[in-house]
Amino acid sequence: MTDRMTDQITTPVITTAGTASATATAARLHRLAEASGGLVVVDPGIDDARMDTWPVPVPEEVRALLRSVGGVRVTVSRSAVNGHESHEHVDLDHCYNRGRYGSADVSWYQEHAGGVGTHWFVHTDHGDGHTYVDVDPRTGAWGPVFQFWDATDTDRVAPSLTVWLDHLADCLEQALAVAGTGAPGTAADVGAFGRRFGELWPDGERHTTSVEDVTAARLRTSGDDVLRAAAEGLPDDARLADLRSVTGRAAVDFWAIGATCRYARRAGGGVLVAVPWDGE
Repeated sequence: MTDRMTDQITTPVITTAGTASATATAARLHRLAEASGGLVVVDPGIDDARMDTWPVPVPEEVRALLRSVGGVRVTVSRSAVNGHESHEHVDLDHCYNRGRYGSADVSWYQEHAGGVGTHWFVHTDHGDGHTYVDVDPRTGAWGPVFQFWDATDTDRVAPSLTVWLDHLADCLEQALAVAGTGAPGTAADVGAFGRRFGELWPDGERHTTSVEDVTAARLRTSGDDVLRAAAEGLPDDARLADLRSVTGRAAVDFWAIGATCRYARRAGGGVLVAVPWDGE
């Protein structure tokens, strides 16, 4: 197998509908930020020259979103004593994509997600969750959004970056509704906002479906053409999870892999792959 495990999908069709949806999502996030009393801040957009330096291709519908929204910073708490704030920061130009976090080398996470050029990190949370978008380096398609932790448990959290950000907007809208923003002469209740946002984000009240994994050796004789093709070229003990029939959030724990793995996505993100990896 090659060093980079890339998705096997056909060239995507870039549609004006996809671009319009991305533009609508960006506009919604800006409206929520303007109405939030400072609890939500939209980072400046990212220009094309910057995106052209990335190690992944960026299709036009994604560019339409990123030109307007470079990230979203959400204030989830504020100390009454010294005013110190804690934030959740969705960063669409996340430093993990460059393999660095300050002076720290975080290239391990790039490899855990499948290698440079196969994904794009957009968020790291306080619970050590790492969220990224599947990217096909050959076709330029940005696929579903996944989240992993340091071991072998991983979730597919949304079918696309736009849908994932729309879910963020839903959470913000509901949290702002209990924070008191918009009422003339009243300040936002940061505590109420943070608590409600924490209940909802990232998965909150959404149902998660657990998906079982199967060895590559077994799937090479599958009657399903997609699964059979996904297993080709993988070691026998690699494991695959078929997410195609799950319409919402999907969770997989590749516990049989052992300590850790390298992930890959096949069939446009419809099949998740885990290959044993020693972390080196």
